[in-house]
Amino acid sequence: MALCEARLEEKARFLCRGRNPSDATDLLQDTYERAFRAFHTYDRNAPPLPWLASILTRRFLDMCRQDKRHPQQQLTESLDVPSEEAGPAEVWAGYTLEDVWRAVDLLPEEFRDVVRLKDMEGLAYAEISQRLGIPAMTVGTRLFRARKKLKELLLKKAETGGAS
Repeated sequence: MALCEARLEEKARFLCRGRNPSDATDLLQDTYERAFRAFHTYDRNAPPLPWLASILTRRFLDMCRQDKRHPQQQLTESLDVPSEEAGPAEVWAGYTLEDVWRAVDLLPEEFRDVVRLKDMEGLAYAEISQRLGIPAMTVGTRLFRARKKLKELLLKKAETGGAS
């Protein structure tokens, strides 16, 4: 059973890569909770991993659908996650959504457009690619660079005492 748990945890981390690190833990917890509630449907002669993996995958898809319905929340959550290089959590706690969007306005146009389409409108890379006339891989690169620049702008603002 320990192997089963390890493989589920690995799958959760894989599915949640690029997201808030606690999402994988939450996904795993939701999976076990749902499995417990639906245990009466489990065929005890079958291996548990495929059954649990299907619950995990369905729950992950539910999370993605939820993110698509609330794209602004997704951006603020990704910025609220402190890392050692990002600075203390108190710095991030001082920002409002308005501060974030003001910082987005300071980004170069190519970055600003990608951030707005992805994080405000919740479009997929393919849709952004089509709308801007750039390859989907370029969308990912620009989004990564834009978020990095956004983080720098917000941290610079905090260092100068400008965080509200």
